[in-house]
Amino acid sequence: MKKTEDRRLKTEDRKKKGVILLSVLIILLTISLIGASLIAFFVSVDLSIRSTADEAKAFYLAEAGVAYAISVLRSKVISMSELEKEIGPIQLGEGTYKVKIDFVQSLIVSTGEINDIKKTVQLQYAML
Repeated sequence: MKKTEDRRLKTEDRKKKGVILLSVLIILLTISLIGASLIAFFVSVDLSIRSTADEAKAFYLAEAGVAYAISVLRSKVISMSELEKEIGPIQLGEGTYKVKIDFVQSLIVSTGEINDIKKTVQLQYAML
C-alpha cells in the first residue's frame, strides 16, 4: 500500500512541476513580447523624430537660400538681362539648397534638401 501511495505522490509532484514549468514559460513569453513591442515602439518614435527634425532643417535651408538670393539681388552681382537665374546646389551644414530667381515674375524659389527630404520657399519681391 505504501508503494502505491509513493507512486501517486511522485506522479502528483511531476504534474505540479509541469504546471509550474508551463506557467513560467508563459510568463517569460509574455514579458518577451512586451519587450519586443517596446523596442519596436521606440524605434518608430526615433524615426519619426529624425524625420521631423530633417523637415525643419530642409525648411531652414530653403530660407537660407532666399536670404542668399536677396543678398545677390541687393549686391547686383548678377545680370538681370536673363529671364531667370539658377544658383546651386550650395552645401550648407548637412544639406543643400538651390535657388531660382525669376526676373519676369520677380519671384525667388528656394529648395532646401537634407536626407531626401525637400522643402520649398517662395518669395515675391519688388525691385526698388
